Amino acid sequence: MTEERKSKVSVTIIGDAFADIFCILEDGLPPLGGDVRLKHSMIPVAGGSGVNTSTHLASLVKDFSDENDEIIDVTLQTAFNEEDYYGTIIGEHVKKSGFEVINCRKNKKEKDEETSKKNTGHCIVFVAEGERSFATHLGVIESFKASDTIMRELLAIRTADPSFFNHHHHLHIAGYYNMPGFSNGNLKRRLKSIRDKRRAKSVEPLNLTTTTSLVPQYDATEEWDGGLVDELLPLIDFLILNALEAGYISGIDIDEDDLSDEKRKVLKLSELAEYFFEKSAFTHVVITLGPLGAVCLFNGEVLASISCPKRIAKPLDPTGAGDAFAAGFLFGVMNWRKQKSYGECAEIGSLLQGSWDNAIVEGMKYGCAAGTACVTKAGASVVASKEEIQELLRMEEEMEEPVIEYSDTDDNHSEDEEDSDSSYYSSEYSSQYDSEDFPDTCYEDEKKE
Repeated sequence: MTEERKSKVSVTIIGDAFADIFCILEDGLPPLGGDVRLKHSMIPVAGGSGVNTSTHLASLVKDFSDENDEIIDVTLQTAFNEEDYYGTIIGEHVKKSGFEVINCRKNKKEKDEETSKKNTGHCIVFVAEGERSFATHLGVIESFKASDTIMRELLAIRTADPSFFNHHHHLHIAGYYNMPGFSNGNLKRRLKSIRDKRRAKSVEPLNLTTTTSLVPQYDATEEWDGGLVDELLPLIDFLILNALEAGYISGIDIDEDDLSDEKRKVLKLSELAEYFFEKSAFTHVVITLGPLGAVCLFNGEVLASISCPKRIAKPLDPTGAGDAFAAGFLFGVMNWRKQKSYGECAEIGSLLQGSWDNAIVEGMKYGCAAGTACVTKAGASVVASKEEIQELLRMEEEMEEPVIEYSDTDDNHSEDEEDSDSSYYSSEYSSQYDSEDFPDTCYEDEKKE
């Protein structure tokens, strides 16, 4: 990349933070009223989708960034009580993990004494027979709202180097269903405001661009709504979830038998691709398939698919594998993005179809490698070594190339496609904000959330 085309990339993860108490059950769950003996002690460790993703992403940035380039900076915005036991676990973890954390709870005026005394969220993780189940106390996360995020940090241009002509900020929402204060339009308003504010400040020669991604996590309420599909999805560039979650959200029945049979898998993925395309034409839906790999759905079809580089016969702990995949995906995509200029690659939806395809393949490669390595570790926020990831990437290179499929109309945008721009370019999402200077606190129209 020439000096004239330099791009700076920042990633902010907005998500949950928990202390995970792992309970590894070699003989399965105890009967009701019964007891089992554990071989492994139960020690709390830092967890939560936000913490896990930030940890794995920061590790990949450290290990795989070009030393001659300005690295991708990683920041987590979350909420926890720094004064309680579980909060200190998270704080100590962050200090040694290479990413910045912004505790939004410290910047929020508590409404009542009860709220101010809430504990850091914590979770018992039961690991048995290669699967994991959770019992979660949300704590502070229950009152964490999208409007609590620090807007000035989400809008900031994170480089003092005048040779950068493009600042690209990627916002990743981790654990949407664990954060009730983000649903039913709250996150939508926040993301809409961020995009509009950054566009208003994007003046030649400095261009400010933004992309978004979201991991829903399992919905403990089992409502699988929260406005995710009908309201929020058109503002999300990459929806990253597993097949079980995709089935629950869409209402399309899908199970392990469907995935293990090739014909049934193709039919189910086609159904999912059509469903998500109808809901949001510009959202790339990345679905993880466990040991079978991952697929990316776009434009009503399977855009790309990749197999896992290695089958782990007996996973030690599958907890956090989805977060590790998301971190790998974000690194692959954003590492590709920082090598592009604004003219080559502005924002998804503003470009002709296909411009981000290579980035998505890179993301899926790193995602499968990081997710595969994760299941061999005890603890969702325990990172793999550079050598482990390199070996898995090497194994991927020896496999067949990831499949990228295009429809017959991919080469040309139809007039209808140009006019629809049903993502965040439609009239529904037209700017409602002026271009005043970035404030230090939440906007008045968002405080009512």
